[in-house]
Amino acid sequence: MLLYYLRLAAKSALATPALTALTVGAIALGVAVPTALISIYEVFSRDPIPAKSDRLFNVRVDNWDPDSQFFDVRPGDPPKQIAYRDLRGLISSELPRHRTGVGGAGVFVFPEDEKIRPYRTIVTLAHADFFPMFEVPFRYGGGWSRADDERPARVVVLSEEANERLYGGADSVGRRIRLGTESFTIVGVLDRYRPVPMYYDVINNSMGKPRQFFVPFDTIRETAIGLGVAGDTDSWGNFPFTDPVAFLDNAEFNWIQYWVELPPERVADYESFLSSYAASQRQLGRFPKPDNHRVTPLMEWMSVREVAPPATRGLVVISLLFLAVCCLNLTGLLLGKFLARSGVLGVHRALGAPRSSIFLQRLLECELIGAAGGLVGLLLAAGGLALLGRSLPPGIGSPDLFGANGFSLGVALALALAAGLVSGIYPAWRACRIPPAIQLKLQ
Repeated sequence: MLLYYLRLAAKSALATPALTALTVGAIALGVAVPTALISIYEVFSRDPIPAKSDRLFNVRVDNWDPDSQFFDVRPGDPPKQIAYRDLRGLISSELPRHRTGVGGAGVFVFPEDEKIRPYRTIVTLAHADFFPMFEVPFRYGGGWSRADDERPARVVVLSEEANERLYGGADSVGRRIRLGTESFTIVGVLDRYRPVPMYYDVINNSMGKPRQFFVPFDTIRETAIGLGVAGDTDSWGNFPFTDPVAFLDNAEFNWIQYWVELPPERVADYESFLSSYAASQRQLGRFPKPDNHRVTPLMEWMSVREVAPPATRGLVVISLLFLAVCCLNLTGLLLGKFLARSGVLGVHRALGAPRSSIFLQRLLECELIGAAGGLVGLLLAAGGLALLGRSLPPGIGSPDLFGANGFSLGVALALALAAGLVSGIYPAWRACRIPPAIQLKLQ
């Protein structure tokens, strides 16, 4: 019976092609805008590593000026990054399964191929645990060891993009690349790796590409190489700047994001470790404020840093209101169409069709129109998302960052069917209430 009703609904829709096309277009426009915006919001707010996001924590401690509140954080929160001297203290804990600092440093690259001119780039400073912690895939080779961290060894991991640029995509493990004044041995090349958002560095590079080079963190101490701290930095107090290493070791200079991987049952123990660490630093004359550390789960950290901008949520709400306005207009169009066919509906009622059948047929017609509008709206949304991806500035995202996918299809169809239902309930109800006797007299 349902298939019969669907056939009647389709026949009714095709009987008025111009009006049907108008209603399909209206639904398509109303669906396209919220579908595109919801898809964008989903990109910003998705779980980038669902297999272990509940075990990844961002760690912060409060070394800030007692006479001021740190800026660009929630009221009462500690600074958004930590100092190098605190990195050295925190990484000594064996409680986490993995732990790593994440920082950036600028350096000049001198390729082997003389046809490629030297260029300046930003390298990622990290520890050996970075790669297993964040499940970074490798095409060739692998990461370095903790022993390499301690030396630090002259080793480097290349991104897929850097390997393609410098070596044409070939296996470059074992070759050497000059960074600054030193040659580094390539120990690994990443496979395609593009987490969205870039959760381990949401402060400096949340929607960008991975850096082209990864080197052991303490390479920053080798001043002769020519590395210079890059990215968001904050400091307070007076410290000498003439000795870069002494500055790193002693300054209240916050520029590092620190991550640990902990099973949930060990978080309390790690919190106790941080409290003990803060107490020890207070005895040294640091950490002038009461204990104020944070061990923030990955998804909460993304929310704290507003990776999904609040404006995006506002635009989604506005787009849904726009869809509601479209639904009101559709209600009027559908009501006029159904009442114009009141004579046919009256004959159906006189021949014994119950009101429920008339109501269901008209509602199915609305849903068919809604589904057609949803598919057209999805195409419009896909075009808009593709255009947005191609218009992003260089280094921010990529052309395929935004695009229609299964999620977009589900959103479009859900919105379209909801729009068809909301718009069609009242016209379908009016159609099934048409008195057959009056219509037969008019015939």
